[in-house]
Amino acid sequence: MTDPAPSIPAPSIPAASAADGRRPLAKRPQFWILVVVAILAVGGALLVGAAIGDSGADPNGGSTPAPGTIDAATAPPASTALPSAPPAAHEIPSDCEAIYTRDWSADFAPLVLNPEWTLDPANGVRFGSRDEVAVALLTSNSDISCHWGSDQGGSGRGLTTNVAHVNDEQAAAMLANFNESGYSCYEEFEGTRCVSETPMSADGQAGESHFVREGVWIATLWVNAGPDGYTHDIVAAIFG
Repeated sequence: MTDPAPSIPAPSIPAASAADGRRPLAKRPQFWILVVVAILAVGGALLVGAAIGDSGADPNGGSTPAPGTIDAATAPPASTALPSAPPAAHEIPSDCEAIYTRDWSADFAPLVLNPEWTLDPANGVRFGSRDEVAVALLTSNSDISCHWGSDQGGSGRGLTTNVAHVNDEQAAAMLANFNESGYSCYEEFEGTRCVSETPMSADGQAGESHFVREGVWIATLWVNAGPDGYTHDIVAAIFG
């Protein structure tokens, strides 16, 4: 029978007390300084990790641009940029004298511009065409109507011009209508002009001129009064 191993008493650790001059760890300022430093270090590591994660690294070793950025390698070339908006429609003057670049009074004399009787729609001089399709569109689209006539009233001589805005579909439809109706159409001044003229008769001559360009339609009906360069001058006034 063997003797039990002798027991060895555990060493005792004396408690810190004011007598030996040492304070508890939690009450030492160095302890709290170390705690604050440790917290700042952990926070900094988390921020670095988040920044690395947001850099866009993907499982395949590539990178994904951050939201709102454009990768230069995949950005479309400048030549594929969206087309610019179409230019604004040309302004049509609200004053008949402003549709010309000069005073036409001498060329039309003794006719005058907008005599009082021509301003009454009942007098039938509102439109620069006798074509039914053209008149229907001018009724809704004409921005201005200008008349040269006798100041004494209706006579066998006069001229009416309407200037109207039209969209691409309306312009194409009108030009097709003029072609089908026997007007002579041709390219002029970066637009299309269609003209018609009645044969000479005892009553004289009458005709129409229609100019369409960039959303503007200049429609003119004349009876024994059509000075050379009239439509060209209106084109110059509106388009420059």
